[in-house]
Amino acid sequence: MTHPVPAVRVHAVNGLRALDAMRHTELRPLLDDPSPAVVRAVTQALLPDADRIPHEWLLARTGVDRPRAQRVAAERLLRAHVRATVRQRWPAG
Repeated sequence: MTHPVPAVRVHAVNGLRALDAMRHTELRPLLDDPSPAVVRAVTQALLPDADRIPHEWLLARTGVDRPRAQRVAAERLLRAHVRATVRQRWPAG
C-alpha cells in the first residue's frame, strides 16, 4: 500500500482487517510508515499474529532513533509476541 495519502492507507488496512484478508508479511512494512495513524492501524491488525513477527525485527524498531509511533507499536507487538510465545510453550491446564 503505497498511496500518498495516509488516510487512504489507514482505510485500506482497516478494510483488509474487516475482511480478514490480511497477510502479516505484507502489512509489516507499514509499521515503518511515517504516519502515526497508519502505524496504529497496522499495529491493531497485527496484534493477533504478533507471534509470527520476528522478535529481532520488532526489537530493532524500539530504538530512540525511531519515531515515537513506531517505537510504541514495536513495544506493543513485542509484548503480544512474548505473551503468545509463553502461551504456546506453557499452555494452561
